[in-house]
Amino acid sequence: MRFEFTDIESVEELNQCIDFLYKQDLSYPNYRGWVPKCKAELVDGYKKGIITFFERRIVGDVIYQPHKKNPGFLEVKNLRVHPQIRGRYCPTFMLKQVVVENPNYDAMIVDAPSEFPNVIAFFESCGFIPILSKPLYDDGAPDIVMIKPIKKSRGIIVPRALDLF
Repeated sequence: MRFEFTDIESVEELNQCIDFLYKQDLSYPNYRGWVPKCKAELVDGYKKGIITFFERRIVGDVIYQPHKKNPGFLEVKNLRVHPQIRGRYCPTFMLKQVVVENPNYDAMIVDAPSEFPNVIAFFESCGFIPILSKPLYDDGAPDIVMIKPIKKSRGIIVPRALDLF
């Protein structure tokens, strides 16, 4: 088995990533409307992505961008892995690559629906710290906001992150 991890570098890889995103809808509000916006922002360079291939087929992605309110933070917008590939540490590796490729940011921030405790546990296992529980996308169940310091200034990161909400 051979996995390949790469930044989205070509139109072909971008289109493969977008097709993969459409196939991995996890019932987020307005997800189908978000995907074309994501594609445009990837083309513009505002968002960046790392994709995982297995046997020349895309099986995972992480999409991220500078946070809109605090440009010192990176915000993970999408992290998906094909169900057959789960448990092989691909998303862990992709998140580590985001940190390695972006050492000048203070922290990464991500949110996950509270009704997905396994997703929250995954992010905690990667060093993310839950800092807030609040509905972000609709009036339903709360989302859990988590942060992971990139630089060593952890003590000031959490209060700065809470100011975003």
